[in-house]
Amino acid sequence: MDSMRGRTTSFFAGGGEMGALMRARDWSATELGSPERWPQSLRTSIRILLSSQHPMFIWWGPDLIQFYNDAYRQTLGPERHPAALGQRGRDCWAEIWDIIGPQIEHVMRGEGSTWNEDQLVPVTRHGRREDVWWTYGYSPIDDDTAPGGVGGVLVVCNDVTDRHTAFEALKASEERLRLAVSAGSIGTWDWNLQTDRLMFDAAFAQMFGAARQDESGMGGVEQLLEGVHGDDREQLGARIRQAIDAGEQFHAEYRIVLADGSVRWVSARGMCHRDEDGLPTRFVGAAMDMTDRKQAELHRQLLTQEMDHRVKNMLARVQAIVNQTLRDGVDLAEGRDKIAARLSALSRAQDILTGRQLAGVDLPTVIAAVTESLHGEQFSVDGPEITLSPRVSQSFMMAFHELATNAVKYGALSNPDGHVSIDWSVTATAGSREFKLNWRETGGPAVRKPTATGFGTRLINKLLSAELRARAVIDYDPAGLVWTISAPLDSLRDAQE
Repeated sequence: MDSMRGRTTSFFAGGGEMGALMRARDWSATELGSPERWPQSLRTSIRILLSSQHPMFIWWGPDLIQFYNDAYRQTLGPERHPAALGQRGRDCWAEIWDIIGPQIEHVMRGEGSTWNEDQLVPVTRHGRREDVWWTYGYSPIDDDTAPGGVGGVLVVCNDVTDRHTAFEALKASEERLRLAVSAGSIGTWDWNLQTDRLMFDAAFAQMFGAARQDESGMGGVEQLLEGVHGDDREQLGARIRQAIDAGEQFHAEYRIVLADGSVRWVSARGMCHRDEDGLPTRFVGAAMDMTDRKQAELHRQLLTQEMDHRVKNMLARVQAIVNQTLRDGVDLAEGRDKIAARLSALSRAQDILTGRQLAGVDLPTVIAAVTESLHGEQFSVDGPEITLSPRVSQSFMMAFHELATNAVKYGALSNPDGHVSIDWSVTATAGSREFKLNWRETGGPAVRKPTATGFGTRLINKLLSAELRARAVIDYDPAGLVWTISAPLDSLRDAQE
């Protein structure tokens, strides 16, 4: 009798721990009854389950009594193993029955199998609730005696949580990279050195003004080099060859010329991949449009050079002011006052230029900088809009300062009835345009021509004349001093800085 029982329960043979637990269990005390009377389909399924190294699970009968193998046991945790063996399915999996219950019922009704990939089925194990992703299939186990011809459900499953987590991390990393590439105007390329085909993404194509390639790619790098600036092409080609031949990291900054003639700066980095024999196979990398950064660098260099040049010019002018003032034979106190006043005028001119970002100043602003500290109602200003270059602005500021200083001391501004009229005009001459400005004083004391030429007069007559290719004339009319300067209009804007 025992030998007969052994033969009828041979489907429990093997199976490691779970096989031993099934053999030791008194199944006759359960609703399934003695294993000798179990349907052949259940016996065969249990035999397959215990022989498999893949996680497998069985629900059987109306109460969905559970069987599982050693491979599945690893996914249960101590909360369910070994109590889950022989337990009713709904009692064991109450926390996720809303997920798996409808799928089990679908199979038990004879409506076919189910399949789920990367399905989130949270379970409690090892003392905590875990988000677990599964790939699994539910298949019917036939039983002619059961309603609908299905006696149970065979589950073949796999816990893919680690793979899912890694995949999601990879997706997040790729998304961050995509955002970084998009925000940084970065394009990527992949040059197959064996087929000489160059593949690249949309950002790279847009950067180089290239049409998107078809599936076979486009011609090798020589075709792409045609768009590189002629002054950079040879050096770039040499760096690429060096990176491939010597296995060095590739880095280059170069210019490309687009179809519309515009020039863009590109920074590229790449590396060469080799096969097991050490032969180069692929040259891959990324390129970033750095035009804005390069232009900013060039702008900073230009500003640095400009400021260096202007500081030197300013120091030269200060030196000239000091030397010329002291050359007039003034005493120390008077010389100090004159130098301070003239440096103040120079400083105001520099303040105006700094406020205009060194781009030049319109003529009325230069005049106002001199007259604002005097009686404004004693001045009248009239003329068309004209912008002076930075250096010319400083020269005019110095000239107006000298004229105004003399007018306050000796001329029209020495009494409240005096007046200074400043007017200018632009007239067309043969092949050019001529600028002319008049400073006229009226209402002041009778003017007498000085016996000696001071620094102010030398500055007015020589400095502006030299810088502007101008003709400066001072008329000591007894009714009031008149200063006239004429110069080519272009010289006011294009004087050498």
